Amino acid sequence: MIKKQTIIIGGGLQGLATANALLDRGEDVLVLERRNGTALETSFANAGMITPSQSSPWNSPKDIFKMISSIGKEDSAMLVRMKAVPGLLGWAVRFILNSSSKRFTAATIDNFNLCSYSRDLTASFRETEEINYDESTLGTAKIFRNQKSFEESLISLDKFKELGINYQALDSNSLTSLEPQLKQLSSQIIGALLFEEDETGDAYLFCKELERIVRNKGGRIHTSTEIIGLQSHKMKITGVKTSRVDIQTNKVVIAAGSWSRHLVESLGLNLHIRPVKGYSITLDLDGSNASPKLAIVDEDLHTAITPFKNRIRVAGTAEFAGFDEEIRDSRILNLIGTLKNVYPDFSSNLNYDEGHIWSGFRPMSSDGKPYIGKTKIEGLFINTGQGHLGWTMAMGSASLLADIMTNQKTAIDSMPFNVLR
Repeated sequence: MIKKQTIIIGGGLQGLATANALLDRGEDVLVLERRNGTALETSFANAGMITPSQSSPWNSPKDIFKMISSIGKEDSAMLVRMKAVPGLLGWAVRFILNSSSKRFTAATIDNFNLCSYSRDLTASFRETEEINYDESTLGTAKIFRNQKSFEESLISLDKFKELGINYQALDSNSLTSLEPQLKQLSSQIIGALLFEEDETGDAYLFCKELERIVRNKGGRIHTSTEIIGLQSHKMKITGVKTSRVDIQTNKVVIAAGSWSRHLVESLGLNLHIRPVKGYSITLDLDGSNASPKLAIVDEDLHTAITPFKNRIRVAGTAEFAGFDEEIRDSRILNLIGTLKNVYPDFSSNLNYDEGHIWSGFRPMSSDGKPYIGKTKIEGLFINTGQGHLGWTMAMGSASLLADIMTNQKTAIDSMPFNVLR
């Protein structure tokens, strides 16, 4: 007899959020995570930004040019490693085909709708559950050192005004009034865009709160559980084979980030996602009032700087290197260099030797949109491919999938994220 439980593979943001959403709809859930704790992969130390403002995919013509020209350049913000090229070829063709103006614009609109929905759900969840995760609602500011880049961004944003992307264009004086720590950089800043509706927060702390809440609602979470394979019969899911035991079920959700693709290959499914490696360094602060308060995105250096309560995190780079786990000193030094450039005085008092260094693999789809929904295998569902918007999209993606799985009307259109598209 197959148990009527939903098994969720993956204990990061997407998996835990999906578990919570299904529990709220009366479902019985079991989360399986291969690591010895939840949220230890891509959800652990990302940039910490919830940014509907950054909904554009990474396949604009400008980004594609950066990737191609980055091959072999260790200091490039976007880097393609030669050894990863063979595994990227088919995916890259789709990536480039989806970079047409029409498809890029459509993907941005679809992503923004999901991001906005998700941000609102995150805020509501925070208030209802009364949780804290070093969150801030001050917004984010994107700074520009190049007049052309600034003007191009303004033109691009004008296209999406009707969606409800609210922003303020600031000169350097207005920006430094909001964030005094940027005064030393003011002569280099051409302009800035302030997105007041963005939020920031520590995704790992959020996940730990989610884990607690999921358990309190009756959900079960098993860590240190390796997935050996999925079991099916006549195009229907029948169970999951793990390193501990075989589990019978007729519902499985794959929410394992970049690893999701490999889990479904044996069933004849091809998810067009590839891992895009990102790095971060988190530094402890002394809690002084002189610390930066506003999250900053440096457009030209493709880097984000996010202040938390007693820490500051620098995150960035997009490295196409497969599942290469090596943390290269040069990449971390690039992040430290950005922090020193943006905050010369403030950064001089930080202890870099005790910084917490991390890298993770963003699951990037070839069209820049996540996969959320049913597969051709009855009872098998997908929630992955959020790429650089994983934290932003988590609660919205989970709610969409939970509605699909329980045959409820979705709050926003789910078709753009159809797994079979």
